[in-house]
Amino acid sequence: MRQQIELVDREFSLYDNCERLQVVRNKIKTLEVEEKALVQAIIADIGHEHKGSRTYEVGTYKVECKTPVTLTLDKKAYANGSVYLPEAFDPIEHSVSYTVNRGKYLSMLELAPESVRDAIHALIVEKDGKPNVVIKS
Repeated sequence: MRQQIELVDREFSLYDNCERLQVVRNKIKTLEVEEKALVQAIIADIGHEHKGSRTYEVGTYKVECKTPVTLTLDKKAYANGSVYLPEAFDPIEHSVSYTVNRGKYLSMLELAPESVRDAIHALIVEKDGKPNVVIKS
């Protein structure tokens, strides 16, 4: 009987927490839209037109406006040489990227001998990610 009461209490708590989480997320979405509009209004009111960061004094406030620019490379055009860049004027930095294939990683932890698993653990560090709950109604 006591166990049944605890389960019912947990169900009510779970349902209540799901409802509250939905309300909070809706408020956050509304506030994010309002924040974006206010940022655009402040940038326009100050007249900050250049790309980058600059600090302005507005009454007793110091307002730092940041308008960053993201640069992306047309990798196909660069790789196939359809656009010629003399080496002295090539702003592209070449790099190698490594990623861990999660599926292979997990299967290797099961299949590999212990010495290989130890090597894998020495190279790959597991860190907890940000917890999240998705609620669909």
